[in-house]
Amino acid sequence: MNMNTGSGSGSRAGRQPLKVFVIEDDAVMRGLVLEALREIPEVDVLFYADNEVSATNWLSSNDSAWDLAVVDLHLKQGSGVGALNWCTTRRPDQHVVVLSGQLSEAVRRQCMALRADAVFDKATEMEDFLAYCRALVGQPAAARASMPHIP
Repeated sequence: MNMNTGSGSGSRAGRQPLKVFVIEDDAVMRGLVLEALREIPEVDVLFYADNEVSATNWLSSNDSAWDLAVVDLHLKQGSGVGALNWCTTRRPDQHVVVLSGQLSEAVRRQCMALRADAVFDKATEMEDFLAYCRALVGQPAAARASMPHIP
Protein backbone atom coordinates (compact mmCIF):
# COMPACT_ATOMS: atom_id res chain seq x y z
CA MET A 1 0.00 0.00 0.00
CA ASN A 2 1.03 3.54 -0.59
CA MET A 3 -0.62 6.87 -0.10
CA ASN A 4 -0.24 9.54 -2.74
CA THR A 5 0.74 12.56 -0.71
CA GLY A 6 0.68 14.89 -3.70
CA SER A 7 -2.57 16.46 -4.71
CA GLY A 8 -4.14 16.31 -8.13
CA SER A 9 -3.96 19.07 -10.65
CA GLY A 10 -6.32 21.29 -8.66
CA SER A 11 -9.89 22.18 -9.42
CA ARG A 12 -11.00 23.69 -12.70
CA ALA A 13 -13.92 26.10 -12.83
CA GLY A 14 -14.74 25.43 -9.18
CA ARG A 15 -14.94 21.66 -9.59
CA GLN A 16 -13.35 19.33 -7.11
CA PRO A 17 -10.92 16.72 -8.44
CA LEU A 18 -12.20 13.19 -8.95
CA LYS A 19 -10.83 11.33 -5.92
CA VAL A 20 -9.82 7.78 -6.89
CA PHE A 21 -9.02 4.70 -4.82
CA VAL A 22 -7.32 1.83 -6.70
CA ILE A 23 -7.30 -1.83 -5.67
CA GLU A 24 -4.59 -3.65 -7.65
CA ASP A 25 -1.95 -6.09 -6.39
CA ASP A 26 0.30 -6.34 -9.46
CA ALA A 27 2.92 -3.60 -9.03
CA VAL A 28 3.55 -3.17 -12.77
CA MET A 29 -0.14 -2.98 -13.67
CA ARG A 30 -0.83 -0.71 -10.70
CA GLY A 31 1.95 1.62 -11.85
CA LEU A 32 0.46 1.76 -15.35
CA VAL A 33 -3.05 2.45 -14.04
CA LEU A 34 -1.86 5.11 -11.60
CA GLU A 35 0.24 6.81 -14.28
CA ALA A 36 -2.65 6.81 -16.75
CA LEU A 37 -5.07 8.19 -14.15
CA ARG A 38 -2.66 10.92 -13.09
CA GLU A 39 -2.40 12.08 -16.70
CA ILE A 40 -6.11 12.94 -16.66
CA PRO A 41 -6.59 16.52 -15.45
CA GLU A 42 -8.72 16.77 -12.31
CA VAL A 43 -7.94 13.24 -11.07
CA ASP A 44 -6.43 12.78 -7.63
CA VAL A 45 -5.38 9.23 -6.73
CA LEU A 46 -5.85 9.16 -2.97
CA PHE A 47 -4.64 5.72 -2.05
CA TYR A 48 -4.18 2.20 -3.34
CA ALA A 49 -4.50 -1.20 -1.75
CA ASP A 50 -2.98 -4.47 -2.86
CA ASN A 51 -5.15 -6.94 -0.92
CA GLU A 52 -8.73 -7.39 0.21
CA VAL A 53 -8.16 -6.61 3.91
CA SER A 54 -6.34 -3.34 3.22
CA ALA A 55 -8.95 -2.38 0.64
CA THR A 56 -11.95 -2.96 2.87
CA ASN A 57 -10.23 -1.36 5.86
CA TRP A 58 -9.46 1.77 3.85
CA LEU A 59 -12.97 1.91 2.40
CA SER A 60 -14.61 1.55 5.81
CA SER A 61 -12.34 4.22 7.33
CA ASN A 62 -12.73 6.64 4.41
CA ASP A 63 -16.28 5.96 3.25
CA SER A 64 -16.91 9.54 2.13
CA ALA A 65 -13.39 10.44 0.93
CA TRP A 66 -13.53 8.88 -2.55
CA ASP A 67 -15.50 9.40 -5.75
CA LEU A 68 -14.29 6.41 -7.79
CA ALA A 69 -13.06 3.00 -6.65
CA VAL A 70 -11.21 0.91 -9.24
CA VAL A 71 -11.30 -2.78 -8.30
CA ASP A 72 -9.23 -5.71 -9.57
CA LEU A 73 -11.04 -8.95 -8.77
CA HIS A 74 -7.97 -11.21 -8.74
CA LEU A 75 -5.72 -10.36 -5.80
CA LYS A 76 -2.86 -12.41 -4.34
CA GLN A 77 -4.42 -12.04 -0.87
CA GLY A 78 -8.20 -12.15 -0.83
CA SER A 79 -10.42 -10.99 -3.63
CA GLY A 80 -11.62 -7.71 -5.04
CA VAL A 81 -15.14 -9.11 -4.73
CA GLY A 82 -15.01 -8.35 -1.00
CA ALA A 83 -14.26 -4.70 -1.71
CA LEU A 84 -16.87 -4.61 -4.46
CA ASN A 85 -19.40 -6.07 -2.04
CA TRP A 86 -18.48 -3.43 0.57
CA CYS A 87 -19.15 -0.71 -2.01
CA THR A 88 -22.78 -1.76 -2.44
CA THR A 89 -23.62 0.67 0.39
CA ARG A 90 -21.84 3.64 -1.18
CA ARG A 91 -23.37 7.06 -1.75
CA PRO A 92 -25.18 7.64 -5.06
CA ASP A 93 -22.45 10.04 -6.25
CA GLN A 94 -19.69 7.44 -5.75
CA HIS A 95 -18.75 5.15 -8.62
CA VAL A 96 -17.16 1.72 -8.66
CA VAL A 97 -15.58 0.11 -11.70
CA VAL A 98 -14.03 -3.30 -12.07
CA LEU A 99 -10.74 -3.31 -13.97
CA SER A 100 -9.65 -6.92 -14.06
CA GLY A 101 -8.48 -9.69 -16.32
CA GLN A 102 -10.12 -12.78 -17.71
CA LEU A 103 -13.66 -11.51 -17.41
CA SER A 104 -16.32 -13.96 -18.53
CA GLU A 105 -19.87 -12.83 -19.16
CA ALA A 106 -20.92 -14.54 -15.91
CA VAL A 107 -18.31 -12.57 -13.94
CA ARG A 108 -19.40 -9.33 -15.62
CA ARG A 109 -23.02 -10.05 -14.64
CA GLN A 110 -21.95 -10.83 -11.05
CA CYS A 111 -20.08 -7.52 -10.86
CA MET A 112 -23.09 -5.61 -12.15
CA ALA A 113 -25.31 -7.45 -9.64
CA LEU A 114 -22.95 -6.13 -6.94
CA ARG A 115 -23.68 -2.60 -8.27
CA ALA A 116 -20.48 -2.04 -10.24
CA ASP A 117 -21.05 0.92 -12.53
CA ALA A 118 -18.85 -0.56 -15.25
CA VAL A 119 -16.61 -3.55 -15.90
CA PHE A 120 -13.46 -3.37 -18.01
CA ASP A 121 -10.91 -5.99 -19.05
CA LYS A 122 -7.35 -4.82 -18.35
CA ALA A 123 -5.98 -6.41 -21.50
CA THR A 124 -8.54 -5.21 -24.03
CA GLU A 125 -10.58 -2.34 -22.57
CA MET A 126 -8.06 0.00 -20.94
CA GLU A 127 -8.91 2.86 -23.31
CA ASP A 128 -12.61 2.40 -22.52
CA PHE A 129 -11.78 2.54 -18.80
CA LEU A 130 -9.82 5.77 -19.24
CA ALA A 131 -12.61 7.26 -21.36
CA TYR A 132 -15.04 6.42 -18.55
CA CYS A 133 -12.77 8.21 -16.06
CA ARG A 134 -12.45 11.24 -18.35
CA ALA A 135 -16.26 11.33 -18.63
CA LEU A 136 -16.56 11.36 -14.84
CA VAL A 137 -14.10 14.25 -14.62
CA GLY A 138 -16.12 16.19 -17.18
CA GLN A 139 -19.15 16.08 -14.93
CA PRO A 140 -19.63 18.30 -11.86
CA ALA A 141 -19.75 16.22 -8.68
CA ALA A 142 -23.53 16.56 -8.36
CA ALA A 143 -24.05 15.28 -11.91
CA ARG A 144 -21.83 12.23 -11.39
CA ALA A 145 -24.60 10.55 -9.44
CA SER A 146 -26.88 10.60 -12.46
CA MET A 147 -24.36 9.24 -14.98
CA PRO A 148 -25.72 6.26 -16.88
CA HIS A 149 -24.21 2.86 -16.23
CA ILE A 150 -21.77 1.80 -18.91
CA PRO A 151 -21.68 -2.01 -19.25
